[in-house]
Amino acid sequence: MDFGEKLISLRKKHRLTQKQLAERIGVTSSTISKYENDNHRPPIFILAKLADELGTTTDFLLDDVAGLREKNSVNAFPLIGNPELEKWYLELPYSYSEDELLLLKRISEALGNRNI
Repeated sequence: MDFGEKLISLRKKHRLTQKQLAERIGVTSSTISKYENDNHRPPIFILAKLADELGTTTDFLLDDVAGLREKNSVNAFPLIGNPELEKWYLELPYSYSEDELLLLKRISEALGNRNI
C-alpha cells in the first residue's frame, strides 16, 4: 500500500472527510486530495500532524520507501535510527536553498574522504 492509499484508509477508518481532516491539521481539502492521489508529499511537520490525527506513526505512513524513491527522489530517504537526525534530514529540502544544499554535499564529501 502506498502513502496515498494508507492516508485514504486511515481517514475513512476515522470517519473523516477530506475537509474535516484538512481543518484538523491546518491545510486545505485540495491538499489532502493531492496527498491521497500521490500527487504531492507533505512536509515533515504536516506528516507528523497527519500521523497524530490518524493515530499512527510517520514510520507507518512512510513505510513504502521504494515507492517514495520512484515518485519523488527529493523526499526519498534511507531509514535513520536517530529520530532527531531523521527529522533534520527530511526537512533539508524545505529548509535550505539549492546553494546551501550543494555546500552541505561538498562538506559531506570532504568528510567522507577523511579517515574519521
